[in-house]
Amino acid sequence: MTTRQEIFLPSIHDGIQLEARISYRKIKDVSEQGVKAVIISHPYGPLGGNNNNNVVMTVEDFFSHKGYLTVAFNFRGSGMSKGRTSWSGEPECDDFRTILKFLANPVQINDVEIPKISHIIIIGYSYGSLIASSLASSQTQYTFTISYILISLPLSVMWFLTFFHSSVYSAHLNNLLSSVSTKVLFIFGDSDQFTKASKYKHWIKDNNVLENERWTVAELKNVDHFFVYQQMEVALIDVIKKWVDENHK
Repeated sequence: MTTRQEIFLPSIHDGIQLEARISYRKIKDVSEQGVKAVIISHPYGPLGGNNNNNVVMTVEDFFSHKGYLTVAFNFRGSGMSKGRTSWSGEPECDDFRTILKFLANPVQINDVEIPKISHIIIIGYSYGSLIASSLASSQTQYTFTISYILISLPLSVMWFLTFFHSSVYSAHLNNLLSSVSTKVLFIFGDSDQFTKASKYKHWIKDNNVLENERWTVAELKNVDHFFVYQQMEVALIDVIKKWVDENHK
């Protein structure tokens, strides 16, 4: 039986309380290897993004049904998280690290007991994918392995979302590209309203992404940035399911 619960965690950036929704199965006998988990982040808060976003919840439900422990959290200023969205995104990067640190060194909160984690998939959608990429630059070592799913990375509006700190996030992406072991699923729609398919394809070509055996690129046909129709969500989950089945058995 899957349990879903809301908790609050203090951000390692400044102690701001962050709202997070955890879904998990209470397992009596967890193997020595532990359980798999995902952390899912949402689009830009000031434009209405939060962890009740349709893409966030669709991905959350998929992984929950596969037996993963899932955490869908709200960046500062979104949902019931305190504070406000920053200009640069730096505090939000620490918000994301807060959730990762919690799963790495769990403490019991309310009735939530986090088991040992064997692998975490970091999932970012839109603005969330930009912030998720920053974790690749962390020097912290974890006992579990980490992989990434980046959905609708907002390449063309990085300057707007980070107040002209695009170079910082380009560096994070380069660190992720240069990782010798991290697997990444990179997903974009060919009808994205913010980043044209040609922009994605140029970025992929310029960074030799298709030659990177650790990266999988999926271009979704007739899919926009918001996944407004159910068939768009279905196409997204089909790609994720195939990648997970091939890489995270």
